Formats: sequence, C-alpha cells, structure tokens
Amino acid sequence: MRVLPASLMSPRGWRWMAAALLICASGWLQAQDQMPPDDGSGAGDPPARIARLSYREGDVGLLPSGEKDWGDASLNRPLTTGDRLSTGQSGRAELQLDSGTLRIADDSNFGFLTLNDQLTQVELTQGTVNLTVNNLGEGQSYEIDTPTVALVVNQPGTYRVDISEDGKSTRVTDFDGRAAVYGEGGAQRTVAAGRSYEFADSSLNEVTVNDIDGGDDFDAWCNSRNQRYAARPVEQQYVSPDVVGAQDLNQYGNWQSDPDYGQVWYPSNVAADWSPYSDGHWSYVAPWGWTWVDTAPWGFAPYHYGRWAHVRERWCWVPGPIGVRPVYAPALVAFVGGVGFSASVGIGGRPVGWFPLGPGEVYNPWYRASRNYYTNVNVTNIYVRNVNRTVVINNINNNYNYFREGRGMPNERYVNRDVPRAFRAMSSQDFVAARNARQHMAAVDPRQFANAPVTPRGVSGIAPVRASFVPPRAANARPLPAAGFQRDVVARTPPAANFAGRPANIAGAPRMAPAPGNAGNVRLLNGQGPGMRTNVPNRQPAFSQEQNGPGRNGMPTPAQGPANRPAPRMDNEATQMRPGELPSARFARPNPGNPQPPVQRGEANQARPGVSYIPNATEDRQRTQPPQGTLPNVQRIEQAPRQPTNQDNAERFQRDNAMQRQAAQQQQDMQQRQAMQQQETQQRQMQQQQMQQRQAAQQQEAQQRQMQQQQMQQREEAQRQAAQEQIQQRQEMQQRQAMQQQQEMQQRQEMQQRQAMQQQQEMQQRQMQQQQQRSYQPPQPQPRPQPQQGHEERKPPPPRKDDQHN
Repeated sequence: MRVLPASLMSPRGWRWMAAALLICASGWLQAQDQMPPDDGSGAGDPPARIARLSYREGDVGLLPSGEKDWGDASLNRPLTTGDRLSTGQSGRAELQLDSGTLRIADDSNFGFLTLNDQLTQVELTQGTVNLTVNNLGEGQSYEIDTPTVALVVNQPGTYRVDISEDGKSTRVTDFDGRAAVYGEGGAQRTVAAGRSYEFADSSLNEVTVNDIDGGDDFDAWCNSRNQRYAARPVEQQYVSPDVVGAQDLNQYGNWQSDPDYGQVWYPSNVAADWSPYSDGHWSYVAPWGWTWVDTAPWGFAPYHYGRWAHVRERWCWVPGPIGVRPVYAPALVAFVGGVGFSASVGIGGRPVGWFPLGPGEVYNPWYRASRNYYTNVNVTNIYVRNVNRTVVINNINNNYNYFREGRGMPNERYVNRDVPRAFRAMSSQDFVAARNARQHMAAVDPRQFANAPVTPRGVSGIAPVRASFVPPRAANARPLPAAGFQRDVVARTPPAANFAGRPANIAGAPRMAPAPGNAGNVRLLNGQGPGMRTNVPNRQPAFSQEQNGPGRNGMPTPAQGPANRPAPRMDNEATQMRPGELPSARFARPNPGNPQPPVQRGEANQARPGVSYIPNATEDRQRTQPPQGTLPNVQRIEQAPRQPTNQDNAERFQRDNAMQRQAAQQQQDMQQRQAMQQQETQQRQMQQQQMQQRQAAQQQEAQQRQMQQQQMQQREEAQRQAAQEQIQQRQEMQQRQAMQQQQEMQQRQEMQQRQAMQQQQEMQQRQMQQQQQRSYQPPQPQPRPQPQQGHEERKPPPPRKDDQHN
C-alpha cells in the first residue's frame, strides 16, 4: 500500500489537490468544446420532427427518456422518442405533430417508442387515445401498439383506441379513414370507416365488429379541438403546414405585411418590456440538450422555427419559407459568455446570457450536427425576400467551417443584440433548476456585455440536474411506477433506441449515444428484433384499483380469469343483443350483483346504440357450464367400415372444396388489393390536387407579392417625383427670394446714392453761400447830401433777395 506524503495530507495539500483537479476538469471541458462535430452521413443528427404538449388538464405526469423519476408535464414541452405520459382520473393531454394530433383521455398510460422523420410509433398500455391524421408525407406512417394488437395508419383519418382494464382486449374505432390491424402469426385485418372492432386476442380470431353510433364526452372534446384548429386556416397562407404549433398563432396575434420580411406575426397582449425568450424556462431535452419551454399558450412555433425581428419598436416573428419542410430547433438564440462577461455582470454563480437571432442570421447548434443538418436547420427557417438565396447558403457554409472548429465567426454582427431588453441573463443555478427566466432575470447593463463574445457552442460546461429534465411532482400527487409502465405491448415495428437522459457530453463533448432501446415491455409480432420475448409475464395492471369484480370499462380483472369470447363475425353481420343487455360507447361495465357503481367518463358517458355488450367472465362461465350434478349428453359416434371408393371421393371432395376456398380467398385478396390500389390511386390524386392547389396558392402569393412590389415601386416612384417637385419648388422659391433680395438691395443702393448726391449738392450750395458771404462787402455809407430846394430826394433801391437771405 502506497502512503501519501505528509504534505499532501495537510489542509494546504488538500487545497492544492482540489485546485489541480479543478484545472484538469476545466481543461477537459475546454478540450471537449473544441472537438469537431459529425461531418459524415448525419447518422448522429437529431430528428427534424417533434411532438408538442399543446394542452393539459388535471394530473398529467411526464417521465423523460432515460429517467426513473416522474415529474409534472409542462405546457409547450417538446416530447420525443422514449418520453412517457400518464393522466389521472380527471387528466387529459393533447400532443401536436407536424401531420397529426394525439389526444389522451383520463387514466391512460402513453409513450413514444419511435418519433423520427418517417414513423410515429406510440405505446398505449392503459386507457384511451384519439389519433387525427391530417396529411402524410411520402413514407410516413403512425403506429399505435397495445397489449393485444398493433394499429398502423398510412392515410389521413381519425381513429380511437381503447384498452380494457385488464389489458386483454383492445377496441379500435375508425371514424374516418382506413387502417390496418396486425396480430400474431402474420395476422392482418383492415378496419373501415364508421365501425368499431374489438380484438380479444393477438391472433385476431376473436373480433367483434359494430357500427358507430354516438359518442362520449371524450369524443366531443376531440371534435371540438379539431373544429377549433380547422376554423383558423389563415396560418396556412403564411406558414409551412409542418410547423408545429402554428395553429395557435391566429388566436393570440395578427399577421401584417412587411416590406423587408413579407408576412410577419405580431403577438398581442404582451407587456411593454416583453421580449422573446424571456417568459419561460430552460429544460434539458435529449438529444438536443438545453431547450426553451415558453409559458405563453402560443409559445412553441415562434421559439423553435423562423426568426424574430424588431420592427417599429415592436417584436414580430418571421416564419421560414412555406414550400419546404422545416427542421425543429431547441431554441434559436445566441448565447453570450466568457471570462469578461462573468466578471462584469456581478450575479451569483456563473452567469448565462442569450438573445434571439434575427432574420438571416445563422444558428449554431450546441449539440453535434453534420453539415447537412447544419444547412437544413438554417435554410428551412430563414425566409429570403430581398436577398439572393445563394448568398444565404454561402454564408451558412462559411459559418459551418468555423462551427466545426469550435470557433465563432469573426466580425459577426447581430441585429437584435443592441435592441433594448433583447438580452437576458440569469445565474447558472437558476438556469439548470428550470426556474422562470422572467422571475429570476438578472438586471444587466447593456454596456457590460457589449464586448462579451458569442459562444460558438452555446452553454458549455454546465451540467443538468434532476430539475433540468422535468419539474418535480407535488407531494400529494398519485403514485406512479418507477422507470416506466408495467404492462407489455405488441409491436409490428422494432422500437427505436431511446436518447439517454443524462448524457456524458455537456454541450460540446462527444456525441450523445442513444441509450439501449426501450423495448423491455415491447414484444414484436414477427418474433424478431429488439424487445422480442416469447413468454410474456402476467403482470398486474399498473394502476389497478380493484382486485375482484369487473374492472375499468367493464372488463374483468386478472383475478377473474379469461372470459369466453363470442365467435368472430364478419363485418356485414348484424349485432345481436342478449336479453337485458345495454349498448355502451366504451367497454360498458355490466354490474350484476355488484353494488359498486361503474366507472364513467363524466355525465356524457351514456349508452351508444349499435355497439355490442361485452359480458364479464363470471356470466360467460355461468352460461357455458352445465348444471351441477348432471353430465352433458354426448352422442356416441362409431367408426364406419372403410370404403376406399367413398374415401377417394371424400378426399377429392375435400380437395375440391379446399381449392374452391383457396380460389375464393385469392379472389377476395385480389379484390382487397385492387381496392387498396384504387384507394392509393385516389390518395395520390388527392395529393396531386393538394400539390396543385398549393402551387396555385404559391403562384397567387407570388403574383400578389409581385403586385405588391409593383405597387411599392409605383408608390416609391411617385414619392420620388413628389420629392423632386418639392425640391424644384423650393429652388424656384429660393431663386425668387434671392432676386427680390437683390432688387431690394439695388433699390436701397440707388436710394442711398440719391441721398448721397442730394447731400453733396446741399453741401456744395452751403459752401457757395458761405463763400459768397465771405466775399461780399457792404457799401460804405456816404454822407447824405442835403436836399436842395427844388430837387427831389432819391431813395436807395430796395435790397435784393440775396441780400435779404443774408
């Protein structure tokens, strides 16, 4: 045994070792952040499709993929392969996908076995589920696996699946459309619209077929939800039909035309200081990692598709192009971090900051992504209006070259980074604990993060905790089985491998490897692939409340034993009612001799005419067993002597009958194939018509855009001409004013000249007068001669006018 030195055993030595380990760990995380992503075939890329929890009521529990502890399901939470839901007695849930909607009734256990670009495979071990398929792309399908049969849907329609209380019987109701039910040994049966099929075993031998008439409150709720979405077709004009959550936009906002971004959506009833990615929390959803879960009822599509823009002091959402299938993203934001940012914001713990990406800006995933995925997740969510699309693709390719090296794009400018209140930050403790960002937001001065770098791989080095995957359930909530369901299902398709819940890679580490397939409770009908088991253990129901007497939906519990089922009937046979039987909408529970009331689904759970009554095992045993003390009279059959000729004839007759039956079966199969081919042809024609309608709508939209552009150009030309005219008028007015000023100046100058000349003349006149005055000498007075007598006295002449003035 090696002894540690005394220096290492001291407190200082322990501190030194802790510091060394911390340095090694940080170096390991930094090395992981620099590892390049997948650049091969894209086999490790996450799926492009996702399911959204769009509605929840009552108790709805969520078990994320790879986890063992149940939590509380949040609205707008994305769900994928391996996630499971469980509803309580008054619980309901709705899941939106790109091509359909799944609705779960109360007391139901539901889970995703596979959710990728082609297949949506779910398990229903208890309760009821409703599936509405609006459209299906090429190669897409839905599969609902139950304890008895597997339902496969390859065309649009509405279907309902009910599981009996003991899990030994499955009812498939086809409201609209056509689907196929698969059982053991290659058994297959087509279900038609307007009928319900009850399968008592996996061999499809015991089946009861009835016409649909009426419905219960769950059917009414599903119909109301379908009508609610069908009444809002406005989004289809501006958003791709594959955008999950776009059905809610028209109710909570309005669409407006923008000259730069086309048709954009403005949310209504938001606070003055509101901004995208501010009212919600961050959750860890494998395989994407950190995922934004918004609180608003409309908060799904604008946060996982498209981009946000700040126009005229308001935030608007810019969807991606209509004609392409979008790729889901966990959050279209840019994360801000770094040593400078951590030191400047001054909040407890390591800070995490982010802001929404603007139109045309490239999104850098914080999980592993190939070049094809990197291009698709950006191209399908960036709408190009006045920019050449080749420029955008080239920009994406340039960014990927830096992304794969773990470096940020140099001199990258983000339009939303400088918008007021666009940047949000919170401590890493609140971030990983999935706390509401608006309630735990840190007040950050924009100048403090002006120079902080945008991290090329998102939030690196922050490990998720238990609360990061799902919020905890209330202490008084109903108990749920740890690590999943306790009832088996049969499947036609092998389930996909789950995504690990707690990955070894933290944003930038090696690619998350899928966890082992969640096929522990899945048995393949063809006996191949993962999860196949030859012997299924007889497990007790997960949420059984009664051990004796009729169970939920009128089916016997395991303590009662198997029930004797009626012989299978063809689809065209009429339903026969026994005396005293009542029709039911959903596995009605007969209750003879049992004082406890049957379990009902609300007041609307009334009888449905035309649906057969299913007795319990006790009644069937009483009806089929003979009275005690007597034995049945069995007819004695003796062997007849052998007659070779007759035997040959019998064998030939049997062979002929077998050939006739085989020919009839082949003809029936041929007719079914022809009918299916006709349906496929009609479906293709409908798809072509829909494609033509889409193309016509796109052409009309293009024409409208062209007309709008022409009108905009005309308005701009008219505005330019009006501006030029105003400029000319201003110039002419300025010229007239200048001429008037010049004329006034000339007049003033002339007046000044005249005044100067007058003054000069007056001055000259004064000077002349002064000279005259100085040169004038008055005459000397002479002695007046004495007048002589006889002579007249002469008077001097009167003075002149000049003399008077002087």
